[in-house]
Amino acid sequence: MPFDELMSADDLMIAQRRAEHLAQNGATVIGPSLQAAWVGLSVLFALNVAIISQDSASIFWFLLTAAGTIVSTASWIRARRRHTLLPLAVQDPERPLGVLRKKLRISIRRQIRGREATTPSTAPLVRAMLLWQRRSNRAAILTFVGLGLSLVGLAGATVRVFEGWSLARFILQMIVILTVTVIALTEARRRRRVLTSIESVKTTNSSL
Repeated sequence: MPFDELMSADDLMIAQRRAEHLAQNGATVIGPSLQAAWVGLSVLFALNVAIISQDSASIFWFLLTAAGTIVSTASWIRARRRHTLLPLAVQDPERPLGVLRKKLRISIRRQIRGREATTPSTAPLVRAMLLWQRRSNRAAILTFVGLGLSLVGLAGATVRVFEGWSLARFILQMIVILTVTVIALTEARRRRRVLTSIESVKTTNSSL
């Protein structure tokens, strides 16, 4: 079957409307939100540091973990007030790409990543998906930063108390944090590049 035949205008319109709704309002949260889960982890890290800390030299790591917990909690409260909580998983009826056929879904994902040029028919959907990603990242960033601070505090306290093998775990945790940070920055740059490309094409077409 030719690829063009896989592009149903109705399916694309439904997917676009779903993506635009998510970009404006976010996904429906059923049960604990992602921010709440991260706050729970931050609290757990803080409790662990409080338990294993045995001397005054460990107070720095406890304060760092506590600061991370405060940041995560404040961000979660802010998200609740602004209705920007994120679900642990998007429900099937809200997934934009769920209505598309497999080959078209793959193509749209490649366009979102900037690995494939957008077309006039898919550009609105790709743009809405990118705006939804940006909205989600902005809603989660502060809570994630708080979780990262708590994780660093836990790692530092563990090294302080147990030494030895804990140093290797501390290094591993730092590598994970740095890797996630680099990936997030790279994805943000990629998202801006694709959005700029779509906007420039739209401007060019409107001027013709």
